[in-house]
Amino acid sequence: MTINTDAILITDGDRQQVRDLIQWLKTNRPDLVEKARNPDILQQEQDHAQTFRGKIEQLQKLVPGFTYVHPDSLHGHYHVTPDLKKSAKATAVVMTTSNWIDTVGNLPVFFFAFKSLTFLPALGMAVLLSIPVLAASNALSTAVAHGHKGRWKLAIAALVFGLIPLNILQTVTTGIGMEVINNQSALAQVAAGDALDNIVEAKQQNLQFAETNLHPDIAKCEEGRQELEAMPRRNAMEEKAFQSRYVRLYGTFSSQSQPMTVPIEQLPLCVRANRIQAEQQDQLQQLGQQLQDFKLERQTLGNDLMFLKQMAPQQYGKTFVEVRPFWGLGGGEPTVEVRNGLELVSLGVNSFQTKFATGQWDQLGISLFFVGISAITSAASVAMGISFPLGKDTQRSYDESHKEKVNRFFQRARMTLTQMHDEQQQELLEPGADDDNLLEDDYEFGRYN
Repeated sequence: MTINTDAILITDGDRQQVRDLIQWLKTNRPDLVEKARNPDILQQEQDHAQTFRGKIEQLQKLVPGFTYVHPDSLHGHYHVTPDLKKSAKATAVVMTTSNWIDTVGNLPVFFFAFKSLTFLPALGMAVLLSIPVLAASNALSTAVAHGHKGRWKLAIAALVFGLIPLNILQTVTTGIGMEVINNQSALAQVAAGDALDNIVEAKQQNLQFAETNLHPDIAKCEEGRQELEAMPRRNAMEEKAFQSRYVRLYGTFSSQSQPMTVPIEQLPLCVRANRIQAEQQDQLQQLGQQLQDFKLERQTLGNDLMFLKQMAPQQYGKTFVEVRPFWGLGGGEPTVEVRNGLELVSLGVNSFQTKFATGQWDQLGISLFFVGISAITSAASVAMGISFPLGKDTQRSYDESHKEKVNRFFQRARMTLTQMHDEQQQELLEPGADDDNLLEDDYEFGRYN
């Protein structure tokens, strides 16, 4: 901004203000005074700063900007105090740390969701999905902390509809991810139990179907028997009709004692129905006994995974995969893992929710620890993101009028200092001047700044 220096009128108050400023510098910032006395020191520091800054800039170019919250993006640039820089740096560090903790905690969920793709592709997909989530977290954190006049609505929207829900979701997902990593053996038992429950349910449905679906001949026999009982037998003709119907249903007395080797199709209707019903009863008893034996053996063994492998090896092979340590390069017993990654994540979700909802804190173990870290850092990040833009220094950094005041102050100080220097030079040319005092004043008011 250009200021018309001709319009500035230097007063005695301006001169005294400059003297006070110089005295303050000599008392509180002797390092700046020394730099003014020795320009070589300032030049060396500038060269070193340029070299160091260049190295920092090179390192920053290697780190993508979306991977962290930059402190300079959290405030304006019109009035930036050292305390504001420290606060911005602390806020940015907390936000970045919180977002990275959540991102790392969410990686296992993404990885196991694509577990079926084998290790490297699953890891690649997990990283690929984590990148936009991390970028969104950092962008939302920056938007919240960047709130000021004209941008409050955007900051509030980013906070309410973005940062808080995302942090809650990521915190819960962190617990699920840790549950999947550290509790795979228990989750495998749960998956085996679910598979066995499905087998038991199928057996029960088969039993119920057999009980409710009788052979058609049994229903026909019952219908004929009821009709036979309703037939009158008052005279010889009615008796003859009765006997004829009876023979069709039960056969003659001699045929009723035929051996079991006679084909069932050659037997009278009700005799055939009775034999079929007897066979069905035997089958129902066998199915019921098999179901009870299945449940008893499962309860006795107490290991659903092992029982499933013994009783249903095909289902076991479809549900689980045995993995040796270090991808088969080392020895040791293989570990059993759920084959389908999405099913494993679903089991982890149910397990974590159940334990958390029922207060089984001791069973959550390290999952609860990571959830706590994620929750604490997320809460700190949100709280600092809300409080930082409300600070006076932060709001002042966006104030253009303050920048103008600062520019006018230093412009006036420079003009005052220049005039005082010229006055001292003029006094040196006058006879009778105190050379020692003038030289000292000339040093103080000289253009060494």
